[in-house]
Amino acid sequence: MFPKKLQFAQRAIELPHLAAFRYRDYRYTWLANMCSGAAMWTFIVAITWLILEKSGKSGDVGILTFASMLPFLVVSPIAGLIADRLDRRSIVRFTFLASAVVTALVAVLAYTDAFESMVHGLISPVMSLDAVELMLLGILTFASGTMRSTQEPAIASLIPNQVPQRDLLNAITLNAATRHGARFFGLLVASPLLAIDVIGAPGVLILSTLFQLAGTVLISMAKTRSTGESAPQHGLFRSMIDGLVYIYTDRMISIFILLVAFHCALVMSYDSVMPVFTRNALGAVDGSILGYMVMGFGIGSLIVTVLMAGVRTERNKGRWLLWTGIVSGVIPILLAFSPSTIPAIVVATVMGGAQSAFMALTTTYVQTLAPDRLRGRISSLYILHAGGIMAFANLGYGFIADLYSSPPILYATGAIFLVFIFSANASLPDLRRVYRTGQAVAA
Repeated sequence: MFPKKLQFAQRAIELPHLAAFRYRDYRYTWLANMCSGAAMWTFIVAITWLILEKSGKSGDVGILTFASMLPFLVVSPIAGLIADRLDRRSIVRFTFLASAVVTALVAVLAYTDAFESMVHGLISPVMSLDAVELMLLGILTFASGTMRSTQEPAIASLIPNQVPQRDLLNAITLNAATRHGARFFGLLVASPLLAIDVIGAPGVLILSTLFQLAGTVLISMAKTRSTGESAPQHGLFRSMIDGLVYIYTDRMISIFILLVAFHCALVMSYDSVMPVFTRNALGAVDGSILGYMVMGFGIGSLIVTVLMAGVRTERNKGRWLLWTGIVSGVIPILLAFSPSTIPAIVVATVMGGAQSAFMALTTTYVQTLAPDRLRGRISSLYILHAGGIMAFANLGYGFIADLYSSPPILYATGAIFLVFIFSANASLPDLRRVYRTGQAVAA
């Protein structure tokens, strides 16, 4: 029986959709990132529902979401430089372990009276109890986001050294499945737990810690050693400027950064409004419906990214980029008018597929165009634009949802993104060429 299982696994990795799994170190990196992704999404769902239960305000959820994403703006440039100077696997291993420690601390504080005691010990006459609680959670969430923003450029820069060029799209696409598909696997376990009073959000935070520890063990099993510049030629500031100059002077990379910026600002920054959307629009009384929606997003992401991993022709890449962009704009409008939980989960599933495919394609184009010596910095600047914009968008959308509810945010941002997609197609000949041929070459 066991040999037959091995034969089945061998045949599976020979499929074009799973080509990158032929490489041992990539398999361990992929599994590690899947566990880390599950840890991240279970942490996000648990912490946002926890604060919504405490304050009842979408604006407070927006503040925590902002705190978790702000490091992608302020830390990413330095993280990219670190990924070009130090061993990338060691960076990932350290950040995984540090994330586990931070999440465990939040879980302990949420589960015990230590949280309330700490708050009462720190509170001042000019700050309310709720304000101090929010501040402490914000600090820990910022620390978690700092680890995540440091790890991502290191992983993105490590993968091209684990697989040959011919399988790079496949490897990057499958890696994108870990970020979004982990929503499914993580929340598959976490969502039922959120509905159990004695477990709830604190118990899900413990689950998140275990996921992160599993990722730490798995990344330690990969052996690839990868760095960018063997010896720094310039100082810290100059090295960061080199990366910025490159992405803004390379016409094709700058176009993809523009696409990512609008995509993240308009149709991917819904983390702060989803908790209140599930409560007010879908009638949720606990965090389980939010968990199921995130899980639906994850399974859609996983299915579409695995399908896209089998795309081998450049022309098809361009078509996928165009159509996933269009669908990314249409789907939030449909979600805004979803009448009940089941249709909302179905729409979230389609949303996950479209958004993850769009981001995987732009990542692939940027990674392919970037020289290895700058890949860490360019990866971090890509993440800076995505995460930094999403941080401020989530902050704003959270407070807007308190004033006008969440559905208007969904259909307005979706419509604006559609206008942008068609306007960019009409005004940028190089982008039209990508859509038509899949070739990312400036005229």
